[in-house]
Amino acid sequence: MEDVFYLTRGWRNATYILFGALICVFVSLLTYSFFNPFLRQGILFIFPLSLIAIGLAVCAILQVNEKIFWDNHSVRKVSRLVNREILLKDIKGYKFAWNYLHIIPHEGKGKRILVSTYVNGMRLLHAELVARYPDLKQRQV
Repeated sequence: MEDVFYLTRGWRNATYILFGALICVFVSLLTYSFFNPFLRQGILFIFPLSLIAIGLAVCAILQVNEKIFWDNHSVRKVSRLVNREILLKDIKGYKFAWNYLHIIPHEGKGKRILVSTYVNGMRLLHAELVARYPDLKQRQV
């Protein structure tokens, strides 16, 4: 049996709207900096700032569609930018930090998987982890 976890619809829509508006703002700022004499004075600052902001907003929009798959053999994170997989036998434990659940593998068995706490089915995922693995944050204390 495979469980699929993904970002809730409200957060997805809010992200699309927010970062879409951010892209529009920085594209217009970039465009106006070539035609407006006042903005042309700061083009050396505006141009790289706008390109970086547009690039980060596009990456955020691409990352919104990520999905977490939990099956009998592994945990997988699939998105357009990051694809990771940890076998269940290679998981060392988990911990919560800020708004993310970190699924941490044993040393040398891959990279950790970050899961937003705003995904559908977070309670089910947390219950699966609690039943099988230790909470590493409580171990540190």
